[in-house]
Amino acid sequence: MWILFIIGSIMLTVGLFLLCTGKDTAFIFGVVGAYIMSGTIVMISNDSKPTAMDVYQGKTTIEITYKDGVPIDSVVVFKTKN
Repeated sequence: MWILFIIGSIMLTVGLFLLCTGKDTAFIFGVVGAYIMSGTIVMISNDSKPTAMDVYQGKTTIEITYKDGVPIDSVVVFKTKN
């Protein structure tokens, strides 16, 4: 996935360079590069969230935060690999 981010960065940089030189293709390079970068960021950020299938397959555990013996918060996290 990081290769897509790098390609998007390069395309955005080329688009900005072409914009400075007055080329007509600058807008296309810039928009496509920004689109690839933002799509890659979304894919990377969604990759670390547990899904219902992860819970079903036993890949997750629940962490409960207690305050004075009363549960106040819970979070589903991936199990650590030791």
